[in-house]
Amino acid sequence: MSILHLVNKAAAFEDCLALMAPGDALLLIEDGVYAARQLAAPADGAAGTGEAEPPALPDACYALESDLEARGLLGRMDPRFQAVSYDGFVGLVEKHQPIVTWNR
Repeated sequence: MSILHLVNKAAAFEDCLALMAPGDALLLIEDGVYAARQLAAPADGAAGTGEAEPPALPDACYALESDLEARGLLGRMDPRFQAVSYDGFVGLVEKHQPIVTWNR
């Protein structure tokens, strides 16, 4: 099975990406959801110059919907991320083993 990478701090996002393998899934939770917004910022003009190329992401990128909503980020994140409910979170846990949590 592939690994589910849980990122709960945006500062750990790049470390996680560097060690992900093809077929792994990424789920942003808690303050980790800010990483999805930071990626979207240059594209929508909210920050930066937009000159830097966005990082490569795995095919399966998710962010916990309730954490996005709590931080005012629902609908304002990089479109490569799909918002998932708690049920979706459980489904990802059932589908992927092992689970690695990234925090810094």
